[in-house]
Amino acid sequence: MTRIAALALVVLFMVLGLLSAGDAHGFADARSTMSFGFLLLAAYLVGDILSWIRFPKITGYILAGIFFGPYVLGLVDTETVQELKLIDDLALTFIALAAGGELRLGELRQRRRSIVLTVVFLTLVVFSGVAAFTVVARPLLPFLEGRSTAELVAVAALLGTFAVARSPSSAIAIISELKARGPFTEMVLGVTVVMDVLVIVVFAAVVSLCQVLVVPETPLDLRLMAAVAVELVGSVLGGMALGWLISLYIRHVKAELLVFILAVAFLATFSSRQFALLLDQLYGVSIHLEPMLLCLTAGFWVRNFSQGGDLFMQSIDRSSLPIYVIFFSLTGAALSIDALSQTWLVAVLLVVVRCLLVWLGAYWGGASSGDPPLFRRMSGLSFITQAGVSLGLAGIVMRRFPEWGAALATTIVAVIALNQIIGPVAFKMALSAVGEAGVGRGRRTP
Repeated sequence: MTRIAALALVVLFMVLGLLSAGDAHGFADARSTMSFGFLLLAAYLVGDILSWIRFPKITGYILAGIFFGPYVLGLVDTETVQELKLIDDLALTFIALAAGGELRLGELRQRRRSIVLTVVFLTLVVFSGVAAFTVVARPLLPFLEGRSTAELVAVAALLGTFAVARSPSSAIAIISELKARGPFTEMVLGVTVVMDVLVIVVFAAVVSLCQVLVVPETPLDLRLMAAVAVELVGSVLGGMALGWLISLYIRHVKAELLVFILAVAFLATFSSRQFALLLDQLYGVSIHLEPMLLCLTAGFWVRNFSQGGDLFMQSIDRSSLPIYVIFFSLTGAALSIDALSQTWLVAVLLVVVRCLLVWLGAYWGGASSGDPPLFRRMSGLSFITQAGVSLGLAGIVMRRFPEWGAALATTIVAVIALNQIIGPVAFKMALSAVGEAGVGRGRRTP
């Protein structure tokens, strides 16, 4: 009751603040700060309240962002969400450092067969199944009315690609919250990370082929695939250099390590953007390093190729609470409920079909690799969440296919919104069922 009363007071003060400010001069500059503080407190309290009924805290953070954000109550408006984008990006890169640090090379080697086969089966089953469902469900997609068979195939391929995408940020948050540790956790995190990188490569190839399908005279866009390859390789190499820098700092300095890690996360976000702008202005080349992959590689390097891995993860864990609250509440605030209201029927059907296909693909992958029966049954619940890279790729679809790209992106955002809400709950159930929740030590509950 104390938490509920505190939440009511925080909401009341925010409402009174907005009403009393009105159009006062200078309030626009202060609103972002006030909204940020309100969202941080409200999301933390909602997460705490939902944890009483055994929901993951990050589900509470996401729901708080949705409920108090621009598409429901509007206490945090769209402009504020956009202004806080840099903080959101910074939080994401910080989470990527944590995700890389959770990947232990020795345990990954032991689980490599399971990881590889699960990735293969998930990709093939989910991509082909969602693409086939799209063809069958064509009448439910109004923007396909009157379109050619080639355009239908293009939409089906794009939806199949998006269905493959995962959310490493959500996975690492749930793992941290539950203090999970063990072979199942390592397998899930390894599969999630690999598929997050794989989907970028697959997406580049699919977009290029779809453009040829939609406009036959369009040449195959090899530049897009080459740019993606350069981005991925550059991000991995940059991450290795960044990891070496962090390990050097831990070995020789150690002081204020948390501040240094935050500075590194900011540097990764800022430098990747500036590097992309420089290449675009000087050479007209659209290539940017992927901050999340860069930081994930850096965290992996520090954890596995330096003597400061434990100290690095302790510093990460100590600051995880505000980072998770910030990131997932802003993620919720950015999810368009309007998109869900416009395409709720097909979005719900896509979510149901995708969940079934994910479970089937994960089960077959586990069976092929000889995983225990319990792991096979539970692994499908671990790969539902979507966010991050999926939202960014939806924007590319809008630009590349102007005639129906916006409508398709709306459907994709609606599906992502639903998956991001139910996915953490399903993953928590899986970790609890296999007995790996609470096994880890030294983690802080977000």
